[in-house]
Amino acid sequence: MQVTKLRDAAGANGLVPAGQFFAHLAAKLEEANFATALLEAQLDEEDRALEATYRRRSAARTHSVEHQAIM
Repeated sequence: MQVTKLRDAAGANGLVPAGQFFAHLAAKLEEANFATALLEAQLDEEDRALEATYRRRSAARTHSVEHQAIM
């Protein structure tokens, strides 16, 4: 997450009210969490697809080895 200053909302003394600061921080954290959740969902889907491919290929390889052993 990138740190940004809230100069727009700063008062005459250059300080930002704490409530506004924490609301801005919470909004940024919510956005970061949402982006992370989307990325994790995509990676989980990719993992499931790779595992399914591995299982199919392992099963095919096992079947062909068993078939050759029977012959």
